[in-house]
Amino acid sequence: MRYGLSLIALPLLALAAPVAAQDVVFVSGTGDDAIAETRYEEPEDDTGSEAGMMEMAGKISDPAMQDGVASAVETMTSAMMRLPVGQVAEAIENARPGTINRRIRRDTTIADLAGRDARNLPEELGARSREAMGMMSGFARAMAVMMPEFERMGRDMEESFKAAKAEARRTRN
Repeated sequence: MRYGLSLIALPLLALAAPVAAQDVVFVSGTGDDAIAETRYEEPEDDTGSEAGMMEMAGKISDPAMQDGVASAVETMTSAMMRLPVGQVAEAIENARPGTINRRIRRDTTIADLAGRDARNLPEELGARSREAMGMMSGFARAMAVMMPEFERMGRDMEESFKAAKAEARRTRN
């Protein structure tokens, strides 16, 4: 699969870039209070985290779920391949002459730009989504098994830090 995300993202970036440059205003210091006030809260019942991971793993390993996602990916990719980009390219060239390096017809689609090698892209991405979901399912199962050990390690680290802070206070006084 040679095209990957760049084939899909390129037309979207071409459409979004002029908007982003004009409409996004960066103001220094915004958001700092929200970040500073964000606190981690311990869940009341942490016994569900492993069960939740296992449930999620079961759902994403379900062939029916994988087929549904693959079908959606294939449909969206097929639709994306039919998007006309010739008029967008023309508008960009009119706004900034010299930006588009080659002549693109008004009726050109993404599929036209991608060429013959991309004709199987929707099916290829659908198959890859099934593979990815299978891998994510295995990862979720592994995380569910490791979760209790991670929690134990976190508690041990917390106790170690508390002890180190207490020792540091004693030596300062």
